[in-house]
Amino acid sequence: MGGSNGYKTKQRDTILKYMTEHKDSHVTVNGISDYLTGQGNHVGTATIYRHLDKLVEQGIVRKYTVDSTTGACFQYVEPDSGCHEHFHLKCEKCGKLIHLECSHVKELASHVYSEHGFAIDPLRTVFYGICRECSENENNVQSDNNSQKENMNNG
Repeated sequence: MGGSNGYKTKQRDTILKYMTEHKDSHVTVNGISDYLTGQGNHVGTATIYRHLDKLVEQGIVRKYTVDSTTGACFQYVEPDSGCHEHFHLKCEKCGKLIHLECSHVKELASHVYSEHGFAIDPLRTVFYGICRECSENENNVQSDNNSQKENMNNG
């Protein structure tokens, strides 16, 4: 029986290691499953969900339900990060998750509560868009394409 617990602890530790290495991203169960399989450690998705649910209960991992068609996403919460108190930005290109520490957004949440009687839940509120790096890369690609077109027209 001790071997079984050791295996479960090893699975938990491996999942937690993956979560900490990807702390700036929302992680899916499929992503964890692919990682474990790549490590030669096939673990069923039900088992991964059980481990994640326990980590959520312990406050080590946060669970996000983005919408009704996408599966749940998870994120490692650094100790004392105050992660439950702020909103997040998620890049739709690279998947990066940005912690939004901004007084304007807190003012918006306060306004919505005081004027409209509605408390926004930061655990379930994620703003989607394109991060600065992806936007700059996109602009650079467009700029390069325009330069190539100009060179072709001049040549």
